[in-house]
Amino acid sequence: MGMDVYGLNPTTEAPAQPNENMPEEWREKAWQDYFDGQALSGQYFRNNVWFWRPLWDYVCELCSEVITEEDYDLGHSNSGHEIDGETCKYIANALKIELDNGGVESYKVLYDRAIEAMPLVECDICDGSGQRNDEYVQGDCNGCQGKGERKHFDTGYPFEVDNVKEFQHFVENCGGFSIC
Repeated sequence: MGMDVYGLNPTTEAPAQPNENMPEEWREKAWQDYFDGQALSGQYFRNNVWFWRPLWDYVCELCSEVITEEDYDLGHSNSGHEIDGETCKYIANALKIELDNGGVESYKVLYDRAIEAMPLVECDICDGSGQRNDEYVQGDCNGCQGKGERKHFDTGYPFEVDNVKEFQHFVENCGGFSIC
């Protein structure tokens, strides 16, 4: 699952799509440039759910003066929830300030430390026994490698500075956005 975020009133036109007749070795890079260009133009931004949730949490925390509880909740779904242009101006400015003053990098350090400090949890696949004897696995549990414990589910959600930069460019140019 991913979050497709569409600009409601982009400030610039979307870049042209790559030529499908171009050599195969160029095509992947051309498509990446195309999607990066869409984020820069305020047309489109995409994250998988693993990257989106920490990004949206950060934006909501940073911009709590303008982000409502409804924005927070619906921003974590593919419901088509919209954030208006004025709110986007506030978000873009707040993110720019934090990127410029090192606040995003500091947040990442704290975020990564919090993830690393999460205690192991009882494996919910084998109920902490380390063993399975079901229709899929007989022997050591494949969820915890027989240890009975595994990393907390939330450790799978990374926070990346480059992702914040790309989102800041998108929000700065989108004129409002819809999360689908």
